[in-house]
Amino acid sequence: MQKEFFISSIVTADKAGYEFLCELYKDMHDVENEDIYINFEKCKKIEANLSAVLGAIFDKRTKEGCSVFINSPQYAGVRRILSRNKFLQAFDIQTTNEDRENFIEYKRFGISDTQAFKEYIDKELIQKERFPNCTNKAKIRIIESIYEIFANAVSHGGCDYVYCCGEVHPRDSKTMLDMTFVNLGLSVVDNVNRYMQEKMLPIIPSCEALNWAFVEGHTTKQDTGGLGLSILRQFVGLNNGIIQMISGDAMLEIEGDNHKDTQLAKWFPGTIVTVEFNCDDDKTYLMTDELPDKNNLF
Repeated sequence: MQKEFFISSIVTADKAGYEFLCELYKDMHDVENEDIYINFEKCKKIEANLSAVLGAIFDKRTKEGCSVFINSPQYAGVRRILSRNKFLQAFDIQTTNEDRENFIEYKRFGISDTQAFKEYIDKELIQKERFPNCTNKAKIRIIESIYEIFANAVSHGGCDYVYCCGEVHPRDSKTMLDMTFVNLGLSVVDNVNRYMQEKMLPIIPSCEALNWAFVEGHTTKQDTGGLGLSILRQFVGLNNGIIQMISGDAMLEIEGDNHKDTQLAKWFPGTIVTVEFNCDDDKTYLMTDELPDKNNLF
């Protein structure tokens, strides 16, 4: 027996795209004792960084005993995108590798792959020609801040793997570098409210729980301080970039000092973090102890 799932015609990093991915997870999770076929026939556009979410979903079902088969995308643009970031190759679809300067390779990291993850962030993201200019000290801090996403997935979410990939692409009049991190552990919403219960504090709504996670000093860990997300938020704000977090049935989008809360119709049993860096930023970033000019500091 087999069950077929079609990838939506457009999969982008917005409410509709994330709700589709949530629904895909739920529908695939309900399949028992059947082979699963993923059909890209109808997909005309997909943002490369979101293949990290697809990979996490497909991988989980495979590890639960299902056989997952993927067909090669019909549309050349989709096929090219998912070839350049090596997503298709990860699922045994042979393609012609092309120039990947604009793509961040699709990767899966286990809970013990700390050093490999940091090296990946340095090579695939920080060293990209279009990544904003930073001093070496600032680069190290950015890597450590992004590493917190990995560390939080392991310590808070209790997941086995973190999935990542990204791409450089035009948006409006800017060139942006998007990178997505995914885990299928416990959601931020569940973790924050479990912490609230332990501290005899009121349960908070899903969107409020995501905002709580970005406040400096807030943590659900028992032995250490903050989630590390406040530094990343500060850097992306100065850079005029965007951070999205999707967890449970909530979506938080932060752009500068503004944030937008969105309630999702579906539940995502883990966390998706998408960071969008502004490649047209001509500032140089450094730490506060390097120079007295505080315009470009974080």
